[in-house]
Amino acid sequence: KAIFATAILVVIGYMIFQAAPAYMDNYWIQDAMVSEARTAAVSHKNEDEVREVIWKVVKERNVKATPPIQREHIRVEYSGREVNISLKYTVVVDLLVYKFTLNFTPNKGDRPII
Repeated sequence: KAIFATAILVVIGYMIFQAAPAYMDNYWIQDAMVSEARTAAVSHKNEDEVREVIWKVVKERNVKATPPIQREHIRVEYSGREVNISLKYTVVVDLLVYKFTLNFTPNKGDRPII
């Protein structure tokens, strides 16, 4: 019984070890979107400048999306003083005997700080 329980714990640990980087990447992208959405209108950045900030985070984190994320996939929309930033991407996690797909849709819409 102890060997079986240990084997299950090892498998669960391996699954977490393989999937955790995708969730951390999503967290960093979401964090950048929150920050950028709050300051974009005040700093008078255009859509391309906002997109570039998010793109830098995607490149720095080396997000393993399938298909790879392109700069054009990052949507930036201004609606009056409100800024909406969104991105949809998929990460395939390979567990050697099984592959599963994680779909992420980080987005943030916010009014400027002032």
